[in-house]
Amino acid sequence: MTETTAERKQKEITLTAADVANYLRQNPGFFSNRPDILYDMELPHAQGSASSLLERQANVLRTRNTELRHKLNDFVSIARDNDRLFNQIKTLGLSLLEANSVAEISSRLRQILTKDFKLDEATLFLFKHSNEKGPFTVTTQSNVQGALGDLLRGERIICTTLRQREMKFLFPGYGRNEGSAALIPLHFNGDLGLLAVGSHDPNHFTSNMDTHFARYIGDILSRRLYHFLK
Repeated sequence: MTETTAERKQKEITLTAADVANYLRQNPGFFSNRPDILYDMELPHAQGSASSLLERQANVLRTRNTELRHKLNDFVSIARDNDRLFNQIKTLGLSLLEANSVAEISSRLRQILTKDFKLDEATLFLFKHSNEKGPFTVTTQSNVQGALGDLLRGERIICTTLRQREMKFLFPGYGRNEGSAALIPLHFNGDLGLLAVGSHDPNHFTSNMDTHFARYIGDILSRRLYHFLK
């Protein structure tokens, strides 16, 4: 029985470029035993010249290798920064543990934050009365809330750009138009106060910053202050 033209066409398989690409992805060793095909293949450069598939593949691998090296360098840089920051916080924590008064705590705190952490401003607000005198401000929580509004949200640390009026409240004598600050609530068996650290750079403290280390500083400071303010 003779096969008709229509029947032959039904048996024909039409391959698309996507079919070929998928097959080669599923069979990455296809060219291993077919060097004649590999060397006959040519891919045009963007400039119009031709190169072998091996050369193009090598270029892709070199590009990916460069990207991976850059990512690795970024990870190493972040790790070094975190290690340096951890050592600074360790020094700060030990110094606070050795302090014997609220005045000494606030003095050491300000010195380390501005010198070692290279911050422009640092103010410690206390919501409980202290008979001592030192580089700290005794005020009420409602007073701070009235000046900063919804910037204070329970125990949440806020990092943000602030206007001159807000910066002046946090850092008396502040003379620039704006700046940025991290607001660290101090809480341990009740609200103890607020630690505000600031920068003259409006973009230094931003809302997408990681506050893990700031929280750690706040926890250490809160527990140390509670010992003198309870």
